[in-house]
Amino acid sequence: MVRSTLSTHQTLSRILMLSFLTLIGCSRSTPPEIDLTQIDQALQRTSNTPAPAPHSDIEAAAFERFTHFYNEYSADRIASNVRNLYAKDAFFADPYHLVQGIDSIEDYFIAMAAPAQSCTFEIGKIQRAENDFYCRWTMHLISNAAPDQPIIAQGLTHMRLNPAGKIIFHQDYWDTSVLLDRLPVVGFWTKLVKNRILKGMNHE
Repeated sequence: MVRSTLSTHQTLSRILMLSFLTLIGCSRSTPPEIDLTQIDQALQRTSNTPAPAPHSDIEAAAFERFTHFYNEYSADRIASNVRNLYAKDAFFADPYHLVQGIDSIEDYFIAMAAPAQSCTFEIGKIQRAENDFYCRWTMHLISNAAPDQPIIAQGLTHMRLNPAGKIIFHQDYWDTSVLLDRLPVVGFWTKLVKNRILKGMNHE
């Protein structure tokens, strides 16, 4: 049963990754592989970088830039502000992609924003734990691929800042299946596979 459940989970992951690109209208036919060791290396590389002092003007300005940047996730906003928010050697990761360096981050953000009619993020309170920062957010997305299917997704961001208040590490965690459940055909299959996973877990 465990083996069957894992196999079903792998099938779901492939469906989600391939279908997400179709939903947003990205031109790539297959998503890149996620190398988790790169995330571990980025965390290690930034572990000793001192962040701005707690409650300092630099910290407050960094929070303001972050909120402003994501409350209108558009190509224009990205091109105008991404280099003020992220450090030159910043690392970014989400469930589908890993990118290193400000040029790659800018290219990736613009590519992801272009197919959206609108995309906004409601940023919750940013919490600090030593040199790590966390915040919950809610994404509101209307895609050109499915303009009659507004999508709302919740997620969590983990980031680290350098002494100047620029982001040097950013990883997003969120359930990407919420994007696909809203599509008639893909949604049917993702819900079917998820239900099978849950049934398998309940019978273990």
